[in-house]
Amino acid sequence: MSNTTSPRPLLEGALLAGISAILAFIGTYLPIAGTLAFFVVAVPIIVAIVRNNLFTGVLASITAFLLVSFLAGPIVGVGFYLQFMILALVYGVMFKNKKSAGKILGAGTIIAIATMVLNIFLIMVIGQIDLAEQKEVIYQSIDQVIRIYEESGLLEQYESQGISKEELRRIMTLMVNSFLSVLPSVLLVGSVFTAFVNFLVARSVLNKLGYKSPGFPPFSQWRVSWYVIWGLIIGWGSYLLGDIYQMNFFTIAGKNIMIGYSLLLLVLGLSVISFYFKKFKLTTFSRLLLITLGVLMFHIAALIIMFIGMFDLVLDFRKLSSDGKSS
Repeated sequence: MSNTTSPRPLLEGALLAGISAILAFIGTYLPIAGTLAFFVVAVPIIVAIVRNNLFTGVLASITAFLLVSFLAGPIVGVGFYLQFMILALVYGVMFKNKKSAGKILGAGTIIAIATMVLNIFLIMVIGQIDLAEQKEVIYQSIDQVIRIYEESGLLEQYESQGISKEELRRIMTLMVNSFLSVLPSVLLVGSVFTAFVNFLVARSVLNKLGYKSPGFPPFSQWRVSWYVIWGLIIGWGSYLLGDIYQMNFFTIAGKNIMIGYSLLLLVLGLSVISFYFKKFKLTTFSRLLLITLGVLMFHIAALIIMFIGMFDLVLDFRKLSSDGKSS
C-alpha cells in the first residue's frame, strides 16, 4: 500500500492539524500565550510533510483551516491559512528536499511578506474597513485621553511645566502619525520574524525526531546576494520622490522600506564585525571594550554598523566563497 493511501499518514496528519488549529486559536484569543503560539503554529504541518509527503501536509493544512474557521470564524480561518499554512507547506517541501537553510529562510521571508500584504488587503476588503474612518477613530481617542488628563488633574501638571492643552494634543497627534506611518514595516518585520522562529523550531523538532535538517553557517559568515541592495535604493528613491514632490504615499513607502532594510543591514554589519573579531583574534577584553563603547554610543554605533553592512553587500569585505570560507 502506498504512503499516500495508508491510514497512518492520514491519522498523523489529522492529529498534527488539530495541534496547529489549537495553537492558532490560542494565538487569536490569549495575548501573551498567543504570541508564543504564533511562533510554532506552522511546525505541525511541516512535520507532517517531512514525515510523510506533501499530500498529507495539504490535507492537514485544510483540516486545520476548517477547525480554525469553526472555532474562530471564517475570516480568522482565511487569515490563518494565508499567513501560516502556505509558509508551512513551502517549509515542509524544502525541509523534505534538504534545501539549505539560506534558501528556506529566503523563501520564508518572501512568503511572509507577500501573505501579510495579501492578508491586510483581504481584511480591508472583506471587513469593509475604511482607513480614513479608522484614523479618525484613533484621533478621537486622543481627545478622550486629554479629557481623562483633565479629570485626573494631570493636565494642570503639564500646564505648570509650560505644556498647554493644544500643545499636548499636537504632541500626541504627531506620535500617532509617526506610528501609523511606520506600521507597515512593523507588521512586515514581525511577520518575517515569525517565519524565522517557525523555521528554528521546526528545525529543532525535526532534529529531535531523527530527521537531518539544514544547519546554519556561523554568524560571522551570514550574507545575502549583492542585488538585495536594489531594494534599499528603491526605498531611498521613493522617499526622496515623495519628499520633493509632496507625495505622501511614496514618502511613507520609502520610509517603511528603509526601516525594514535597516534591520537587515544591522544584522549584516554585526556579521562582518564578528568575522573580523575572529580573523584578528581579538582578546575577550578588547571585544568587551568595543561592545561597551557600542552600547554607550548606540545611535552612532548602529549607523556605523549599518553602513558596514551596506558596503559589504556591494564590496564583499570578507571575500566569502560559495562554501562560506574566506578566499
